[in-house]
Amino acid sequence: MDRLARLGGRKWLLVALLLALMFLLLLAGFAATRPVDSRPKPPLGLITTLPLLWSEGGIEADLAKDAAPHPAFTRLSAHYDIVPVDDLETWVPRPKQLLLLAQPRAFSPNELVRIDNWVRQGGLVLILADPALQWGSLYPLGDNRRPLFTSMLSPLFAYWGVELVLPLEDKVPTSMRKIGVFNIRTVTAGEWLPKGGSAKGRCAILAKGLLADCRIGKGRAVLLADADFLDAAFWKGRGMRILTGKDEFANIALLQALLTALQDDKGLDGDFVEK
Repeated sequence: MDRLARLGGRKWLLVALLLALMFLLLLAGFAATRPVDSRPKPPLGLITTLPLLWSEGGIEADLAKDAAPHPAFTRLSAHYDIVPVDDLETWVPRPKQLLLLAQPRAFSPNELVRIDNWVRQGGLVLILADPALQWGSLYPLGDNRRPLFTSMLSPLFAYWGVELVLPLEDKVPTSMRKIGVFNIRTVTAGEWLPKGGSAKGRCAILAKGLLADCRIGKGRAVLLADADFLDAAFWKGRGMRILTGKDEFANIALLQALLTALQDDKGLDGDFVEK
């Protein structure tokens, strides 16, 4: 009888193991057949003098450590297919492509005409233009490898009806601002002012001058009078929880929300009004 009981126990143990194996196989099959979001990421063209795609040192840097993309670039890459653009004159936009100009280099007159024409034909662009960039650099002033200190797009802005200025009365260069639902932190942010001309009235100035929403022909340009807010030193790292109660400021969330508003043709009222 003892022998029969032992045999019966082993039989039920084997059955239990087989059932457990079948259950695991079913789980694996379910996971394999779960729908996967295969939608392509929206294309995003990028022109910038900021060290976003790789560290400022380039091939001179320690590739194992310093050549990784900037945290802001990594965040954007999770939502967009980012394609660096070198020359606007030869640039061939992809269908439904957005364009991000983050403190870009100075453009030739032909390039300024090209971007204006592209927007008028339905193009969508987000421009981060800083009047006094404070982004740290390995290179001395005057070195063309440094990020551009001030925006060089004044002719384009003037044609669209706005002017970028640096408020001199701001005695605290580093500031925390609440833009609607977004708590951001930056330094020496600029301000958009209306400027007379043929394009007067096409740009709505919001968030106490930090944002300008311009309807140009069939397209749209959203302008942000700052680029330092992309610097990870202002939105992540130690001490952010003390300042915000969270692990980071909403700088990148604001950037993504502006791109989404462009892509979905949503207005910048409500969530983007400075409180």
